[in-house]
Amino acid sequence: MVLTAASAASAADLSRPLVPVSPAVPVVTQQALDAVSGLNGKIEGAGGYEWGDKTFRDHAFGRLAGSVAMPLGHSFGVQLDVAGETARGEFGGAVGGHLFWRNPSFALLGVYADGYTTKAPKGDFNLGRVAAEGELYLDRVSLSAIAGVEYGNMIKTRGFIDAVASLYATDDLRVYAGWRNDFAGNQGRGGVEYQLPASTGWGNVALFAEGRVGEHGYAAGLGGVKVYFGQQKSLMRRHREDDPDTWSTQAGGAVAQAISGGQLVKKKKKPDEPTCTPPGDADRGTPPPCCTDKGARAC
Repeated sequence: MVLTAASAASAADLSRPLVPVSPAVPVVTQQALDAVSGLNGKIEGAGGYEWGDKTFRDHAFGRLAGSVAMPLGHSFGVQLDVAGETARGEFGGAVGGHLFWRNPSFALLGVYADGYTTKAPKGDFNLGRVAAEGELYLDRVSLSAIAGVEYGNMIKTRGFIDAVASLYATDDLRVYAGWRNDFAGNQGRGGVEYQLPASTGWGNVALFAEGRVGEHGYAAGLGGVKVYFGQQKSLMRRHREDDPDTWSTQAGGAVAQAISGGQLVKKKKKPDEPTCTPPGDADRGTPPPCCTDKGARAC
């Protein structure tokens, strides 16, 4: 009897439909992403107009810039920036480099350095900067900054900071505001960047516009195009998985603001004023009489 019941139970179990079991599939999360997704780059072209006061001549300007980034293993990356611009009838050039650790789901931390050269009204101007670089990713908000030391042949060695807060209204639309303090004083900027939809066949192209306002009556507006190279992805992912900000493109605006404030400009020499000292009066305790020479100051 017992054997019969056991056999019946076994038969019932065998008659039940088997539940398929899927093999375990590895889940790739953002934490597993490399600091840089792969070899990538970008090229940008922009043009605009600058205003100022004092010795500043309002003028148009243009710039070209490019960056190449690549991974160094899983957690580290490196990027090289090159930029050139024309403003005030002069050429300016910059080279910058980033070496950083990054977790694309959390933050970036690294070191940054750049150099910039142009011709100012006072002569050839050379600027160098060494800084710490950081980024923090908070859902659709990114906070980016560099802070360090700047030095040059026409400025005193001093600290500087450049910081930007970005909001990604959509995956392909970035709105940002920034502030910098350097040898030229304080300057604020705000802008927007929009990457075209992939469905248009131009998913690696972004349009941008920016406005700047600074001390010494300086202001500027510019717009341009960026072309990204690498994997197809949203604008937000490009900025967090590929290339950090190209900070060296802001150097030209700092120089223009400094010129607007009278820095980097030759000082006009005052004409020599004739003087006269009546013989024998220099060592006396009484003030000498006024000189009678035309144009001479009292002595």
